[in-house]
Amino acid sequence: MLEQLCGNEPLKSALRPALAAGRLPHAILLCGADGLGRNFAARLIAADYLYPAGGPSAQAVVEGRSPECLTIRPEGDGNVIPVDRVRELRAAVRSSALSAEGRVALVEDAHRMQPAAENALLKVLEEPPAGVLFLLTATSEAALLPTIRSRCARYALTPLDRDQTVRLLAERGCSGADAAFLWAVYDGALGRCLAPALDPDRMAQLRQAADFFSLLRARDLYGMLCAVRSFEGKGDRDRALTFLSDLAAILAAFLDRRCPPGLGEFSPEAAAAALPRVTEAAGRLRAAGSSKLIFTLLALRLAGR
Repeated sequence: MLEQLCGNEPLKSALRPALAAGRLPHAILLCGADGLGRNFAARLIAADYLYPAGGPSAQAVVEGRSPECLTIRPEGDGNVIPVDRVRELRAAVRSSALSAEGRVALVEDAHRMQPAAENALLKVLEEPPAGVLFLLTATSEAALLPTIRSRCARYALTPLDRDQTVRLLAERGCSGADAAFLWAVYDGALGRCLAPALDPDRMAQLRQAADFFSLLRARDLYGMLCAVRSFEGKGDRDRALTFLSDLAAILAAFLDRRCPPGLGEFSPEAAAAALPRVTEAAGRLRAAGSSKLIFTLLALRLAGR
């Protein structure tokens, strides 16, 4: 099942022999930015560990339907993993009878654990039950306690290169021009590329951010103020956050010299100056600030006023 993961040949080459020999370490930490498929990769590894021969049971693991793959993930308004969920997971892997294949304990987005939850997980990692594979995913190693990191075999997922991204998106009906644009904006994070590639409304949102970037590039204050007026409604916060995320991704692309096609020239220095202003605006918006005030201030700052 691991072969379903696009790219990431070093990761697959490192894990294939251990999977084939049944000698995976008792705990694995998969790190990767959003859109690189860290949770998907973890489920593929779980499927190969539990059902080496594949089949419907392995597919059920990949789809999150297997009772042998115990999964916890962030939840609630705070999007965190509470300590109670980790304690429940710990009790389940210690008290439940194992199937012949074993069992997997999967912690998706472990960087969202509360501090007490991390400590609760550490206790079971220090004395892991036999036959249980612990799989953790996170945006980076640094997001977890050093004591948790030290008890895991650590692997990193990597972005796809331009040719891989364009080919995979073309297979899904995306034009070559759009695919090249998406690769540049999202740095080969296939999950992020697929959302606008497969959804015209989502692509329109991205184009709105690209149009705003053109106004930013021209320092057109009036144009920027008009462009963000649509985000002033009370129910537009999520759409506004998506807009700011896309705008930040476009600026990051120029900062890294990927230069999305069709957006002209923009120096890395200019991108470096603008990017913190956009991320700051997103932070204020998440904290329930006034969207009108936030976007007005952002436009003023981006225009150099």
